[in-house]
Amino acid sequence: MGSERQLTHLEHTENARCNRCALHALCLPGIAGSIQTSFGPVVSDDLILSKGQTLYESGDTADDLYVVKSGAFKIMTPLCGHDAHVSGFRLPGDLVGACGLTCGQYAFTAHALDRSTVCRLPIERFRDASLLQPSLMQGLLQALSNQAAQAQRQITRTNLPALARLSLFIKDLSSHHKKRSLSAVEFELPMPRTDIADFLALAPETISRLIKTLGQENILTIEGKTVHIHNMDALERACETMV
Repeated sequence: MGSERQLTHLEHTENARCNRCALHALCLPGIAGSIQTSFGPVVSDDLILSKGQTLYESGDTADDLYVVKSGAFKIMTPLCGHDAHVSGFRLPGDLVGACGLTCGQYAFTAHALDRSTVCRLPIERFRDASLLQPSLMQGLLQALSNQAAQAQRQITRTNLPALARLSLFIKDLSSHHKKRSLSAVEFELPMPRTDIADFLALAPETISRLIKTLGQENILTIEGKTVHIHNMDALERACETMV
């Protein structure tokens, strides 16, 4: 009963905190609507990280889950005898740190690509709250399923032509923004081209050449960090080798 009363108190205080958040409606899209108001009791606090700062290292004890509130992160996978590989990116609304749920340690390293803010969700508090609110666990499973599907798609894409890989990457970013009711045709690239190249298993020079090609075909242009998609249908056709 004491635990239930504590969670009820947290629900009243922290739900209001989440509801005031500018990203409340955009947090973890694709999860059942009830999750949007149920996350409040689980959130502990916000953490602010500087560009290049590490949220957690591979092998660290996994005490928390995180949701990106602003900024972005790159997920690094350690490789035996090699430098760590960029295996993914996490943008506002994305879950970070779920890899630590199974064995109590984080399997990857998360680096902030820019000044970033995350909401911290203590795992123990999450487990306690999910007993009273099953929708929390349902939401977590949905988020994990989405991330697993993304990872599987990335594995299959390594056999695609370079242009298709980059086109799919840009299309995924576009879809990410569209799901959050943001512009799907104009958005920022928080990651440098070297990280994009690592993620797509291409050379940085290849990324630059492909961007130039897409610009010459008036499909998209990238000015600084801003992507402008001029022809979404043509971009989708460049992804068709995914079939």
